[in-house]
Parts: sequence; C-alpha cells; structure tokens
Amino acid sequence: MKTLLLLTVLAAAGESPFEDILDEARVQQDVPGVSAVVVRDNEIIFAGGSGVADIASGRLVTADTTFYIGSVTKVLTAILTLHLVDQNDLGLDDPVPGIALAAPSSAPAISVRHLLTHSSGLDREGNFNYWFSADFPDGNSLSGYLARTSLHSTPGAQLHYSNIGFAALGQIIESETQSSFTAALQERVLHPLGMRATGAHGPAPGVAQGYTPAGRMLPNSSRPFAGIGEQVGDRHVRMYHDAKAMSPAFGAYSTARDMGRLALFLLGDGNEDVLSLETREAMRERQRSGRGLGVGLERDGDQVLATHGGWFAAHRSQLLLDHENGIAVIVLTNSDNAAPRRIANALYRAALLLKLAD
Repeated sequence: MKTLLLLTVLAAAGESPFEDILDEARVQQDVPGVSAVVVRDNEIIFAGGSGVADIASGRLVTADTTFYIGSVTKVLTAILTLHLVDQNDLGLDDPVPGIALAAPSSAPAISVRHLLTHSSGLDREGNFNYWFSADFPDGNSLSGYLARTSLHSTPGAQLHYSNIGFAALGQIIESETQSSFTAALQERVLHPLGMRATGAHGPAPGVAQGYTPAGRMLPNSSRPFAGIGEQVGDRHVRMYHDAKAMSPAFGAYSTARDMGRLALFLLGDGNEDVLSLETREAMRERQRSGRGLGVGLERDGDQVLATHGGWFAAHRSQLLLDHENGIAVIVLTNSDNAAPRRIANALYRAALLLKLAD
C-alpha cells in the first residue's frame, strides 16, 4: 500500500520512482547488486543500478555494468534464427536433420518452430551434468548426443522447456551462416542494434561478480553447483565456466543499457534489416505449446506480456514486454537468491502508472 501511494504521489508530481524501487528491492531481497532499464513510448526513460558489482572492491552497479543474462540469451538466439527465416535461409516448419535419428518413423520431424517454442520433445538438459561438473559440451559432443537421443514427447505435442533445443538452434545457425554462433550473432543482430557491450558467451570483461545467497549454498552444502569459490563475508563467490555449445541457450552477457536497445527493437523500433515488423509481431503470437517464438506469453489483466527469465553463474535476469502500452523492463542481478521478476513487475507497474498519469 505504501509503495502504491508513493507511486501515485510521484506520478502526480511528474517524478521518477524507479531508483527508489530498485534500492528498496535490492535491500528486501538481500542481493549485492541490481541493474535495470525501463523503456516507454520508444525511449529509455530509466537506466540505472543499485548496490555493488563486487563486494570486495565496492565497485558500484550502473546501467553499464555487465551481467550474464542466462536464458534471456534465448531471445537473442530466436531473433537470429528468425532473421535467417526472414532471409529465406530457413523455414519455420522445415524438418531439422540430425536430431533423434532413432525416433519412430511415424513421429513428426522436429522443426525450427518446435525448437523455438520448446515443443521438440527434447529433454531439458540431456544427459549432461554441467550444472554440477562445469563440463559443458562442445559442438561435437552436442551433435553426437542429438543424433542418438530419444525424445521426451512427440514433436509438437506438448511444452517441455529445453536448453538442449536452443543449443541445437545454435548448431543450425552455424551450419546456415558458415560461421560461429558468436560471429553470426554479432554481425547480424548485435552490431546492427548498437549492442556494443553484449556478447554470445563469456568470460565477459568487467562482469559483475556472482554470489551465493547469504549463509547458503545452492542446491545445498553437500552438493553445491559447480564453481563455488572463496568466501566473502557470509557469501561465496560463484565462478564462471564457458558454456561452449550451450551458449545459445544461456551463455550471453549484456548490460541494462544494451538490453534497453534490444527492448526498443522488440517493441518495433526500426532495424527491419534484422527482423521485419511482421516477424517481430509473430514472436508474440501464441503457438501450440502456449509460448511465442522464443518468448513466454503471460496474461496480465487485459494485456499479454512477452517475458523471459534467465539464470547463469549466479546471475539472474528478467525481460518483460508490454507491446500494447509500449513498455519494456529488463532487470539484471548478481546473486543466486535474487527474484528479478518481482523487481521487473514493480518497475512495470510504475511505468504503467506514470503513463496513465500523463
């Protein structure tokens, strides 16, 4: 109630509440650092940070602090995939070769659309144990797994979230562009959108340090995730490991300011050489799995929001898009216990209230 009253007063006074929301959320969630950007009506109306990127040095978080964006990477991979569809290099419903070759001949072939909408039938992580071993597969290992794996379900039949499916899209992109996923993403998406501080996989220069929650290790102290480093106060450092062939699923890094440029693009601002407006609209169309093409879809009252969360190397992130109201929010954090969706929701409500007050 206090927050709603504060927003109402600030909106009436024409002041921005976003910095206060960010500070309050960081303290309530007990995370070292948070960075965020808010877009409204084709402009960035807030870009800022709260807390520290590194506890030991006290380096402050800003809108230009680099974070790993985890599975929000999938939005970038989807854009690059759909760029190739726009260029007629790929077809959304063309069969994808080299996956589940032992599947029954009566089963539908896996298509690009299935991979983009998590309805391919592929497992979430395959038989890889990388979250605990840090042994991420390279391209050859991933190809070998894809060729011999069985399917969780019939392609197109149901939703089953799959990191492996988006890694497979990365291999398709490399085959079609005859270049690395990193180079293709840079040349065809990041550079045209002016996202100079974003990359397909790390290690990222100047990245915020990731941390375990205060007093805890995840999943637990007897079997923590890979890469638990030195203790700093009541937290432990989380170490980065190269995601290798899994990078198209969750390995990218960016800044809040760069992600604001991505949000402007997804809301329809220019750059039709990257994706046509029609294709950007198609990303938000509900598919058989219930998701869009590379994004989740959620109803919020009368609005349909395009969303995606992310987690990697103790960095948690959230993207939220309201196309009808022209509002987008991206939140980046550097602790395993962060809840960036709650922060994004608060920033979104504030942006919507300010818009209604204008």
